[in-house]
Amino acid sequence: MLQEEMTSEEIEQFLTCARVGRLGLVVDGKPYIIPLGYAYSNKQIFFHTCSEGSKMKALEEKPQVCFEVDESLSDASMYKSVLAFGKAEILRSEKAMIPNLQKLIDKYRVPQPFEEYMKKPGRNREKEIKAVRICTIKLDKITGRKFSR
Repeated sequence: MLQEEMTSEEIEQFLTCARVGRLGLVVDGKPYIIPLGYAYSNKQIFFHTCSEGSKMKALEEKPQVCFEVDESLSDASMYKSVLAFGKAEILRSEKAMIPNLQKLIDKYRVPQPFEEYMKKPGRNREKEIKAVRICTIKLDKITGRKFSR
């Protein structure tokens, strides 16, 4: 099996296009990994979370985190993985959150402006903004490897 370092361009493309990443943090003094949807832009990871809960508490107590994205073929003949480290910041203001919520809408939904998206049936803009927080991870270190046979 041949293992190679990914170029910075390959890492950027992979982080931009991958659908699921894994956030590594410490909860109650123990390692905790959670899969989540995210967006990537300008050396930062963006994800949304509830305004309360174990993840929020852990991020407030210890904002140093790691983030991992991987992909492989079913027979493991090809595989790539990116591991990134950085400090998480919780965005609480609506003004700060909306541009990052827009990034997530653009990636995971039919791209449309945030305000238009929130007018869809069943959406409650005020309630949803109160319940959600955006977290950003400013990345200090990013490594990527790819494997092939």
